[in-house]
Amino acid sequence: MDWAVGVLRHYPELAVFLVLGLGAWVGGVKLGGVNLGTPTGALFVGLVVGQLEIPVSGTAKSVLFMLFLVGNGYSIGPQFFRSLRGDGLRFLALAVFQATVGLAISIVVASALGLDVGLSAGLLSGALTQSPAIGTASEAIMALPLPEAERERLVGHVAIGDALCYVFGTFGTIWFLSRFAPRLLKIDLAVESRALEEELGVTRDRVGLLSGYQAFALRAHRLDDVELAGKTIADVEARFAGQRLYIARVRRGAEIIDAAPDTLLAAGDVLSLGGRRAVVMECGAQIGAEVDDRELLDMPITVLTVIAAHGDYVGRTLGELAVRHEARGVFLRKLTRLGQKIPILPGTEVQRGDRLELIGPATSVERVAARIGRADRGGIGSDVMALGLAVVIGGFIGAPYFLAGEFRIGLGTSVGALLAGIILGWIHSHRPSFGRVPEAASALMISLGLAGFVGMTGMQAGPHFLDAIQDSGLSLLLGGVVVTLVPLASALYFGRRVLRLRPILLLGACAGAQTQTPALAAIQDSADSRIAVLGYTVPYAIGQILLTAWGSVIVGVLR
Repeated sequence: MDWAVGVLRHYPELAVFLVLGLGAWVGGVKLGGVNLGTPTGALFVGLVVGQLEIPVSGTAKSVLFMLFLVGNGYSIGPQFFRSLRGDGLRFLALAVFQATVGLAISIVVASALGLDVGLSAGLLSGALTQSPAIGTASEAIMALPLPEAERERLVGHVAIGDALCYVFGTFGTIWFLSRFAPRLLKIDLAVESRALEEELGVTRDRVGLLSGYQAFALRAHRLDDVELAGKTIADVEARFAGQRLYIARVRRGAEIIDAAPDTLLAAGDVLSLGGRRAVVMECGAQIGAEVDDRELLDMPITVLTVIAAHGDYVGRTLGELAVRHEARGVFLRKLTRLGQKIPILPGTEVQRGDRLELIGPATSVERVAARIGRADRGGIGSDVMALGLAVVIGGFIGAPYFLAGEFRIGLGTSVGALLAGIILGWIHSHRPSFGRVPEAASALMISLGLAGFVGMTGMQAGPHFLDAIQDSGLSLLLGGVVVTLVPLASALYFGRRVLRLRPILLLGACAGAQTQTPALAAIQDSADSRIAVLGYTVPYAIGQILLTAWGSVIVGVLR
């Protein structure tokens, strides 16, 4: 045992990877069907490993945090700028209100409990489940005019406070939004979700224009309906326009003809019909008998993910885009935004940065992809130059400060890097050739950067953990309950009474403003619907920015 501890002390980088590995395991353990995630698991493991008094490199910790910030900013950039216009403004207002109440109640509770600035910042980051605030708070503490040992102790207290308050922050948010809030709003989540889905144009029992939950099929049917003989392909497809039936090819005797809108059909032709399975089955039966024609159906079909960027498609609803001529034969399998699946409804608006998974004939899919934006073909290259310069520029933006007495006031390099990542992501959404970072690479930057930073912070805090628990443990836990629930209850009232948001969308928005994806999942599970995600994405982007920045703000206020 002594030998192993000696190795970890001599090679502290091994201790960091130990914290990451065990942290991922701890964070993946489900409690009540919910896991805390790798960053929180790394924090808990870091506090334990920190008892061994292993040295931690401040530079390495900062590099990991910068990696997380620029990656996180990059992923939310397009959604952030979208929130500044249209209906997004109401969701933006909710997120700003909820985050501001969270900051205010954190300050009030911390002052009432007499917590030092480290525990106060940890109270905020843990109770509001925003671990990145540990980083901004730590940066602000290191700028305080205090002895170095005292600054390190306070930084350790940030991690301790976060660890104590995070568990209820997560489970309390889930319970409040999925169980208690619907009672306050006097709604049945399932009924409310069903009503909104019907209002948006889709019910679960009907196969509609863009139902989104059906598989796709390509089948061969002989043209037996004499009323359709002599008509063009465009005429036949128009007969089933509301269901988007697509004729891909036609067999006439031994000849196979590529379908064009003006192609005339004759009795006995065999048609390859494409579309959603239920649509093909229903409409094909009206056209004629199904036949087995492998040669006719043996055509290149592709699935391609496209990132929305071009103005012709951004801001349009799926219903509007589905009837465009160039969309003929192309179907949408999945739509994701900020990593969340968005319900495929006729009224769903395509937003910049959305990822659309298209299926259809290869040539048709490629044609539509070029109109929408940039196809994601799974390339692994990242624009490292743009990433590096973004961090540097953001750091230079955040570095300036002015003195208020002995305290330095400024954005800080952390917030500067976050803003730089947001701008880089937005620029890339307009100019796909610049600043490319594949989704997998961005996800790695976010998960590895935050988990590594938080785990190392926990290692630093380890030696102070027991003393802090003895001094403030119980009061900090109770204070965290207040800081978690008050912003949620306030936002619920503000969103319903002032902003007049639909209840199911309001609950999704509150989860987003708290950056609580598990809470969104719990709402969707209780509602038996994914519709709440439509209110989640804008507040999530705003919450990521404000709650991260609050770490430095609370230190400045309570210093």
